[in-house]
Amino acid sequence: MSNTVQISINDVAIGDILSSDLFVDRKLFMKKDNSLTSKAIDLLKKNHIYFVTIYRSPHHAKHVNQTAGQPSSDKHTLDWDELLLSVTDISNSVPIPLANSTVEFYSLLAELDTEIRYGQILKNEADILYLADLYDQILSNAPYKDYLTQLKNWDYYSYLHCIDAFILGTLFARKMRLKNLERLAIGYLLHDIGKLKIPLVILQKPSKLTRQEFEIMKTHTVEGEAIFKKLGLSDIAYLAKSHHERKDGGGYPQYQNAHDFAMELEILQIIDVYSAITMKRVYRDALRAADAFSLLYRDAHILNSELLTEFVDFIRIYPENSIVLLSDGKLAIVEKNNPQFPTSPRVKYIDTRKAFHVSINNHIKIKKLISYQPENLTQMLNNFYNELVSANVENAKKTYLKLVDNFKGYEFYIKIFIPVYRILNLLQMQKAIPESRYQQVMSYIDELMKKKIEELIDHNDYDEHVLILVDAAFQKQFLFTALIGLMHTERIFPHVLPTDAILEEILWISNNNNCTKTYVIYDSEHPNTLLNYSPNTFKISTNQLEQYMVNLTVESKDALQFHNLLDKFASK
Repeated sequence: MSNTVQISINDVAIGDILSSDLFVDRKLFMKKDNSLTSKAIDLLKKNHIYFVTIYRSPHHAKHVNQTAGQPSSDKHTLDWDELLLSVTDISNSVPIPLANSTVEFYSLLAELDTEIRYGQILKNEADILYLADLYDQILSNAPYKDYLTQLKNWDYYSYLHCIDAFILGTLFARKMRLKNLERLAIGYLLHDIGKLKIPLVILQKPSKLTRQEFEIMKTHTVEGEAIFKKLGLSDIAYLAKSHHERKDGGGYPQYQNAHDFAMELEILQIIDVYSAITMKRVYRDALRAADAFSLLYRDAHILNSELLTEFVDFIRIYPENSIVLLSDGKLAIVEKNNPQFPTSPRVKYIDTRKAFHVSINNHIKIKKLISYQPENLTQMLNNFYNELVSANVENAKKTYLKLVDNFKGYEFYIKIFIPVYRILNLLQMQKAIPESRYQQVMSYIDELMKKKIEELIDHNDYDEHVLILVDAAFQKQFLFTALIGLMHTERIFPHVLPTDAILEEILWISNNNNCTKTYVIYDSEHPNTLLNYSPNTFKISTNQLEQYMVNLTVESKDALQFHNLLDKFASK
């Protein structure tokens, strides 16, 4: 079998055979064992694919030997003769991993979805070569490379995030004409190195952290500061320590009001968030760049808002409904973004209302962002409701991602889940929604609720345990699931049994979990036998409970005060 080799797209020859499937923007572009044509090579270059893996063949050997050893006028050209094996005896050759840091850097660019997250910033090959050289220069320092390698082996996401911050931060800092750029680049690359001291069970937890776990997570900032000082980077150790600080005194580790952050730190504070929310994680999907900027603008008061606008213009991916200045001097509103081509949105002139895609009118480009007003919660909620009613679940998922950071735990139920249930049931009763659409959307909402409950169980330190006895049929209902979720948000752990459970099981569950109360939820009149055994048993009918849950959606309280409401509503 032929051996394989990873080579630069610039060194690919027509007729080279792919040795693995080739993906562009996570979509299959060409299957392995296919021959590369001139058109395919051109398309790969246009999509910023820098390396491909091909079979090592006599044809390729000839191609390499023809170019090896020739002097280059460009000091950035990779010396492939040093990186590739001698091919005099192909049958006995063994592949060597391409350990060169420049080659590794190009591979990382492909992994970071640069086309949909970086916008216009890596369209210039000189910028890519500049970053590759700088990355190679930093990693020539053995201690820096050792720490970064440790992070890569410890938590690959944290490693990728650091590479991301290095790319975005360095180029943006250069655009803002900051001094000591090479020094800052080291700080951006290693800013999360303190995560080496955080247990993997916390770093890679697929759900929200508990309060104790988050306290441990926060120590990565001071741990990083200590590593910076150990590396002789005391002058930039504040980048590791303070990238989670905020202008209003929030953030960590210091929680102090700090209006005079250095610009290089403010850059990292913005980029750290942008990188985190646009990269896919185990426990959540990635936000699109335009949606990420919408979220960042909602927090603009705790970041440097002017610098944020500069960053948007730097990336050139604009949130929908932003007002932009076009290169023809006219103002326009960004109407719609294309997820596959985010730098080519549909815009509409404010004066003439003429709409077009900037990619089609190549002579007209977006020059800069003039203003952007983030969507308010009411508007986003209405959009979410409308998307669900029309069964546009994919768009609803994206809107939900924008909503999640704006609600307290119980608000998910009384402002999202239960209202959606009410709307859909009303439409179903009026036969205004097809049954298939109703089932599709309800299934999605039920999935969201259950996922939220799982997060709460994993996150909560419970103050109280209660026992719930419920009719088997009602236990499967949407509103009962919502009730269970609400209890978890109030740090009350509900132990659920059917109403026909045997008394020994009921008492065993209650006693072993120190349940303080028992709620009997019944569809028809239920025997009062249990009341003789527990003085803290409350009865509530399914009809009463449904009314109670509906009433919660019109309550406007800072705290749910669940027990007070439910105990008052139920009867002894």
